Amino acid sequence: MPEYAPTDPQHAAALLQQAMVAGQSGRWEQAAAGLRDAWRADPAQHLAGQGLLECAAQLLRQGRQAPPRPPDALAAGAISVIVCSVEPARLARLRHDLERELAGEDWELVHIADARSLNDGYARGMARARGELIVLCHDDIGILTRRFAQRLREYLARFDLVGVAGTDRLSGPKWFWQGPPHTYSWVSQPHGQAWLAGLLGAYGPLIDDAQALDGVFLAAHRATLEQLGFDGARFDGFHFYDLDLSWRAHRAGLRCAIGLDLLIWHASGGNFAASWQQYAQRFVDKFPDIAPRQPAGLYRPGTLMLPDANLAEPVYDWIAHWLQQASPSR
Repeated sequence: MPEYAPTDPQHAAALLQQAMVAGQSGRWEQAAAGLRDAWRADPAQHLAGQGLLECAAQLLRQGRQAPPRPPDALAAGAISVIVCSVEPARLARLRHDLERELAGEDWELVHIADARSLNDGYARGMARARGELIVLCHDDIGILTRRFAQRLREYLARFDLVGVAGTDRLSGPKWFWQGPPHTYSWVSQPHGQAWLAGLLGAYGPLIDDAQALDGVFLAAHRATLEQLGFDGARFDGFHFYDLDLSWRAHRAGLRCAIGLDLLIWHASGGNFAASWQQYAQRFVDKFPDIAPRQPAGLYRPGTLMLPDANLAEPVYDWIAHWLQQASPSR
């Protein structure tokens, strides 16, 4: 987990000013380093995240690619992707991406068409799946990285449960309740023919010691899910299956992480209707220590519109390069 320095808005403002000067003179890497350090000094400065995305885009316009990251050990075993869906078009779109990214892999798509809840659907999918590596995901997502299989296996070689968005400090019935600097997501959204790239959190691309994960995409070892099980009796709808699973995994001492550079896009902003409130209360009743003691933090990522999905990975390669570097001591 990152070592968070005390918030220092005055220092952050000075760093932002220096970054602006560097950017105005075309020194994009220097500008990015200043923006990163400013964001870490004042995590409320979400515009620093937008600036980082813009610095990456500028470097790509100059034909400059981020330094490659060395490969890591890979988890072995077949991959089973379990999806609950009643939307044929969504399922076909997801299958297209999976067939492209998992070509040559030992994998399968397990489709549950009549899930009574996501806990029910995923439990039934597990019973049908043959893989040792299990992916649970929504049907309205796609994949923006061409290193998806490699990164999935790399992260599952080190961790028991991996998501693409989440927190390392859960303090209420939303994964982003605590607010910055403890919340992370690089999930993008389609926007017409373009893509809205998102950047939440000034560290990455891997956040270990996660406490709660968003259920848009979860990957785990079969043994992990068999150990945890699915609480379909209490969470018998389409909310809180993810917080319940990941919070219990954290409490059980399992290794949980956020793999931000798995680079998922999601065609939804979430649904917090009346039914969500009902299940939020069930979650707090089950885990009283998560009863919120403060209002939910702001969810304010940096964003950048990308005209081409193929730009997403090289942009985030620069983000990963900058955010995995430690800020200088002062």
